[in-house]
Amino acid sequence: MKHANFYLLLLALAAFLFSNCSSMKLASNYKSDNFETIRGKNILVVSRTPQNSIRKSYEEQISKALRAKGINATASHFIFPDLEPLTNKTVDRITNTIAMFRKEGFDILLLTSLKDIEEQEVLRREGEYITMLDYYSNKYITLKGYYDDVHAPPKLGPRETQLEPVTEKSVTFILEAVTYNLALVPDQRLLSVITTKTTNPSSGRAVRTSFANLIAEELK
Repeated sequence: MKHANFYLLLLALAAFLFSNCSSMKLASNYKSDNFETIRGKNILVVSRTPQNSIRKSYEEQISKALRAKGINATASHFIFPDLEPLTNKTVDRITNTIAMFRKEGFDILLLTSLKDIEEQEVLRREGEYITMLDYYSNKYITLKGYYDDVHAPPKLGPRETQLEPVTEKSVTFILEAVTYNLALVPDQRLLSVITTKTTNPSSGRAVRTSFANLIAEELK
């Protein structure tokens, strides 16, 4: 599910509350040769989502985390409360949007989004994993058809008793933060791409806080 938005994150977190959760991890961090041009600039933080309450909470959390690292950041909803994602993008529309941001003193744009959601269903016996052959065709069941089982669980010896099968769901959220220097020429504007992953988060607040702190750490 490419280019998903934060509305999906809200729905998914409402549907899945897990007792066991993993912390957010940095999946990748690309930095261009122009990355250092971010220093000393005003950063406009934009969270791409149709849900205004989610937009505000993410923008404020990220801006707060950046400021704690000495980076001058502002949540876009304070300056551009009616900002909407560009549709039917044209050169003129992009140029006008960039000019609007720069007119307010923002040369750096930090754009965040929920890039993808990966869901899996794993079949196991209560208390232990079953053998590879007990898996469905030796693969995890991926609701989104994402990837095959390349790390099968260990094969176990014979059991004396039969245990009831249990299906467990695993949900991984992939969030992305992209920074641009709007003062540079188009093919040099991209400064960095930060991609994060978190599996079975305990709450939406935990995701938001971890994401903001990780961005701030990578951009400091």
